[in-house]
Amino acid sequence: MGTGQTIPNRPGSQHRLSVLPGSKKSNLTTPRTAMDFGWRLHGKLVRVLPDSSLTLLPARQRAAAALLARYSADGNSLLSCLQCGACTVNCHLAETDGALFPRRQMTLLQLGEADKLVADPTVWLCFNCGDCTSRCPAEAGPGRIMAAVRRLAVERYSVPGWWSRTANQKMGLLYKLLAAIALLAGTIVVGGSFSPQTSPVHYASMLPHFALNLFFGVMAGAVMAAALIGAARAWKAFTGEPLWKVNVSRFLNCLLSSGRQIARHRQFSECQHFPLSRWAHAAVFYGFATLLALAGVAAIWIAFGAPYPLPVFHPFKIIGNIAAALLIAGLLYFCVQRQRTRKRDASSWFDWLLLLELLLVSVTGVLTEVFRYANVAALAYPTYFLHLVFVFVLLAGAANSKLAHVFYRTVALTSEQYTGVAKASMSEFEPRRMAA
Repeated sequence: MGTGQTIPNRPGSQHRLSVLPGSKKSNLTTPRTAMDFGWRLHGKLVRVLPDSSLTLLPARQRAAAALLARYSADGNSLLSCLQCGACTVNCHLAETDGALFPRRQMTLLQLGEADKLVADPTVWLCFNCGDCTSRCPAEAGPGRIMAAVRRLAVERYSVPGWWSRTANQKMGLLYKLLAAIALLAGTIVVGGSFSPQTSPVHYASMLPHFALNLFFGVMAGAVMAAALIGAARAWKAFTGEPLWKVNVSRFLNCLLSSGRQIARHRQFSECQHFPLSRWAHAAVFYGFATLLALAGVAAIWIAFGAPYPLPVFHPFKIIGNIAAALLIAGLLYFCVQRQRTRKRDASSWFDWLLLLELLLVSVTGVLTEVFRYANVAALAYPTYFLHLVFVFVLLAGAANSKLAHVFYRTVALTSEQYTGVAKASMSEFEPRRMAA
């Protein structure tokens, strides 16, 4: 479109876009009510007339940019978005899932509609592969902006709200570390011993299994309760109805379908910029899930009086060691990837925190096992204590950190299928009703 042309109106529209040249002698007359939002086309300023259907205020746009800055995204990049649609065109997930992201989300942000974004489940259909960011002609960073919106959504739905705002800050990590050290030390004082046996190394002599399982069992229960409350709040925002009013059979079918979709990691296979991300994420996902399941089985095993610890060649030990190796390998891949792209698409503390916590948990867990088999008490017990501290830190923020994407992405995928089935059912019912 050349300078001085008027952008055609859509049918029924009450506004038009005008491209204004910088010269005052323009042959294009612009009403005095035209509003400047900083938009540019071919380097020329673009102004719009007020539209009765939308509240377009520069103050709201600036507020959206400031909001993004709070969540580790460049708010100024939002203002550079040209609405060219290159991000959506280059997103293979948008093509396969039929969702117009991230262009729609960029538009809503430019309009200052942050609340609508948080209630949009398609925000979670983006897997931050980086294809849109790497091919954005305006370098607006749509992938990073989508990640910031998801962080905002986690904070909005998670409970308690004050902890969501604190847990993902650098000071929040310090608070979690201090709380973990104090609570674990108190548990050892009450039910354990700071003078455990030195040979052979026996971790239960420092912290008995009953006290350990009770401590983390209560904590895991509280985390799951918080996660369920957050998921229920997100479901109501996504679908418009409370979770307890859903059609149970339809909900379960959609949940199982979403679970299969997540298990296959289909969305990651669409990533063109980082094709190995699918396998790295699968390694992290299945490695962590396997270790979590084995920890639960071990707790039950011990509760029934089975002998523990297990020998090194026990099937559970072999599976656990393979899972730990997969987890660490996947985490190292993502650390290297983020370091390589830090200049073009810098990661936030929110992103690095989960990688850091998972690495600390997995590495100290492996070292705890190695030092026990090597029977080096001077290293084994401090490492075991640190391992428990890092497990506490990970669990304490599970429902409020980036790890919460496990819950909210599952809810979003399920809600998309659930509402799609409901709409399909209504479209089939309506002709029959009209015929009757």
